Amino acid sequence: MHHSRRQFLRHALYGCGSLALGSSSFAANASQLHLAGAKLQQASHARRGFDDYKALVCIFLYGGNDAFNMVVPTSSTEYNDYKSARQGLALEQSSLLALGKHNNVDYGLHPAMAGLKNLFDTKKMALLANVGALVEPVSQIAYQQNKVLLPPQLFSHNDQQIYLQSLQSASKPTGWLGRAGDLLMSANDNQQLSMNISLSGNNIMQAGQNVFPYSMDASGVNMLSRLNNDSTEQTELNRAAVYQRILQQQRSHLFTRHFANTQQRAWALASTVNDALAVTSPITTPFPAENSLAMSLKMIGQMIAARGNLNVSRQTFFIGIGDFDTHGDQVNRQPALFSMLDEAITAFYAATVELGMENQVTTFTASDFGRTLSSNGDGTDHGWGSHQLMVGGAVTGGQIFGNMPTLALNSPDDIGEGRIIPTTSMDQYGATLGRWFGLQESDMADVYPNLHNFNRSDLGFMGA
Repeated sequence: MHHSRRQFLRHALYGCGSLALGSSSFAANASQLHLAGAKLQQASHARRGFDDYKALVCIFLYGGNDAFNMVVPTSSTEYNDYKSARQGLALEQSSLLALGKHNNVDYGLHPAMAGLKNLFDTKKMALLANVGALVEPVSQIAYQQNKVLLPPQLFSHNDQQIYLQSLQSASKPTGWLGRAGDLLMSANDNQQLSMNISLSGNNIMQAGQNVFPYSMDASGVNMLSRLNNDSTEQTELNRAAVYQRILQQQRSHLFTRHFANTQQRAWALASTVNDALAVTSPITTPFPAENSLAMSLKMIGQMIAARGNLNVSRQTFFIGIGDFDTHGDQVNRQPALFSMLDEAITAFYAATVELGMENQVTTFTASDFGRTLSSNGDGTDHGWGSHQLMVGGAVTGGQIFGNMPTLALNSPDDIGEGRIIPTTSMDQYGATLGRWFGLQESDMADVYPNLHNFNRSDLGFMGA
């Protein structure tokens, strides 16, 4: 009887809840239930089928990553401009890890990123220069004369996080991975589990009209506290059975009915995901246990390993990590942040090789914005353009794509106070990833609403 009930809950209920399962879930309000649930409605477009598997893994660097110390020019003239602008924050020229030339200028990577430097050398990592939030191309003169459309509230953390993840200015935006999910979710045989998996709770980037992020953490899916119907303790099994009967009661109130239905779907789906993980061989690639980003990426690796048991062919994953708002103590904080990124991404790529999936998984970074070239005395302030990383076997690696800015204060790339104008838009960045992922040309305008304002929709950093 117990087994039959579990099977009924797991397979008979339509949709899924991506509730953050734990004791706090009982106090969730209707809005949180709606956002957390992977509400999968009938798609209005024809079902798309894929005969392969692909995953996009976004690492969002909350706070605004100072990428001008992540990738640094090493040619004499350009390095001197950099050193003059950065003052006490400048890295020693001899410490930088050589990346080679881009537009006849030599560049180097931060010394804490030796693992990523190796991936660059073996053509498994590429860099995208000076990307940021743009509605349309911006020049210094157009900005100063207010003759250009700009994203809302530039240099504001919250506003730019929303814009970079949504590419919209609407009051209730959807995210570009969410809109991709609306179009591609029907390709998955498993219509209960959302295509979009978050290891950092709810986020706008993965929220669509019909697809919402399913929440996990580095340990997997948390079951309802003290209500685990897989427990070996009879008391807990009895408690779970009683709670299930309560949830199955007929209800007239809209909120209580929605809450009960979402709890049941979330409960059933949590068992499905945990069961799939339980029968999947563990990844043997070593991950640094003290590195929280690495542990989240390891769980993503396990989910990718379980793709066959979960019956999915397209997935996106999202991890948000903080502390990149380096207004102070940047000299000490930034090496630790870059070391964390280096160790985690390097281990994750090795895990995809172990799984034989390195060509099917692409990891990419994003952030609120870049930071100012000028120092505030102990760190940097909110800027605009920044550089991003792309890692995977399908990446056209060993290259820097886009246009590197001049790292000199008051240059034509600087709108003032060392804030560098981006020359590549997030729409272009996302569209290049989305096209590889399986989006069609006819999808681009819906997923990337500003793409038509730019002369290139494919930046060339993704192969087949």
